[in-house]
Amino acid sequence: MEETIQEEVLIDNLRVKASFSSSSGLLKWTGQGNGSLILEKDLLGISTGPLTITLHAFQLPNNACCGDSQRLRRDIVIDFDLPASHNLWHNEIQNCLNSYGRPKRLLLLVNPFSGKKGAQSVYKAVVEPLLKAAGIHITLRETKFQRHAEELVKSLNLTQFDGIVCVSGDGILVEVLNGLMKREDWEQAIKTPLGIVPAGTGNGMAKSLLDAAGEPCDASNATFAVIRGHTQSLDVAKVVQGNVIFHSLLLLTWGFIADVDIESEKFRWLGSLRLDFYTLLRIMWLRHYDGKLAYLPAPGYEETGRPYTGELHSEAEVKSEGNHSDIRHKNGKYTSDWRYMDGAFIMVSLQNVPWASQDFLAAPFAKFSDGCLDMIILRDCPQWTLLNLLMTMQNGNSVKSKYLEYVKVKAFRLSPGGRIGSDVQGGYIDLDGEVVARGVGAEGDGSKDLMLYGPTIDVSILRGLATVFSPV
Repeated sequence: MEETIQEEVLIDNLRVKASFSSSSGLLKWTGQGNGSLILEKDLLGISTGPLTITLHAFQLPNNACCGDSQRLRRDIVIDFDLPASHNLWHNEIQNCLNSYGRPKRLLLLVNPFSGKKGAQSVYKAVVEPLLKAAGIHITLRETKFQRHAEELVKSLNLTQFDGIVCVSGDGILVEVLNGLMKREDWEQAIKTPLGIVPAGTGNGMAKSLLDAAGEPCDASNATFAVIRGHTQSLDVAKVVQGNVIFHSLLLLTWGFIADVDIESEKFRWLGSLRLDFYTLLRIMWLRHYDGKLAYLPAPGYEETGRPYTGELHSEAEVKSEGNHSDIRHKNGKYTSDWRYMDGAFIMVSLQNVPWASQDFLAAPFAKFSDGCLDMIILRDCPQWTLLNLLMTMQNGNSVKSKYLEYVKVKAFRLSPGGRIGSDVQGGYIDLDGEVVARGVGAEGDGSKDLMLYGPTIDVSILRGLATVFSPV
């Protein structure tokens, strides 16, 4: 096999001298026209005719950086004079592409109810054309009801696919995670690469993955990340109350943010303004919740809170098991490494990734696979200072506020209480956009909630357990 091949060919009907290096994947040409592309970074796939090769490219414009411009989809047609030359170039380019280990068979889950109900349009207009240009075999399923994706993957023959891709908001991705974790072969199933194409309201996971690579958060860049086949490990949060277990990828919230997220649903007719509108309402009538929380701080955060060696409803410590951490019982007490907070809280949030939503950089120091969650605590804050603080969360500067406590934790425990000064208990435990528990008097039908509001909820981290398609 030749490392570099050269030939005079026609590219887009212009006579040029072309060269291709199979070691670097660089194709370049000079003559009547000039250009280049790197297969790994710029190519979706190829198709071939009797004496032609069509390169399905997806490139940034010349002199553009990832975050500055959008990739452009175009076909580059190479014409050869001789069949032997055509076969040689086709084999070299195809073998180079094959060496990247890109996925060839994908299950696509489209949620037609996500966000503004545009996921089907995103799939048809963006996702499907790119995947077909890459030569990927697609199996398409639409979700019909809540937790439908979870049910689908619980019984799926995973050997038929190289990955599962969700065209949706973050919720369907989390359903897939929980479906994989409920399988008898979960230890193997959880290794299945997962992809997310933003088509929902929040899109926090897609934003976090793409932003880490300096990529704009849109459906085309997210799809190309899947096509290229790069993966990385992702921490999974294990949330437990009694015999109920829920696995989370994004965040847990209690207090202000959960209230706005859930209760603003009744203003959905306002479109994208609903969250801004209800945020102002909640600031004007600010709620404080009584609660208790304990946590195991990561190195460097040991002086936060106060020491805790007492008891809660079910006591625990964290032990390390390989790359995972989990909660284990020990003598009804916490170890001295644990810290404690109680009293009035405006907001408590646990973040697994930096972006809570596409425009909300809640945890700028969060890492994808560090075995920690980033805990954000707001205990007291003047009302209009809170408005400014929330605005600075768009760029991550909120962590500089003296009113906000930011702590990396390896385990967490929460006993949520009711609204202070109110006859209504209220309150929601919001996991990845889904209410898993709500207090008496809170909005919505809580009969199908997975957990109870009030009893202690334990959170531990399964380090690097999941695998996600990533642009880096």
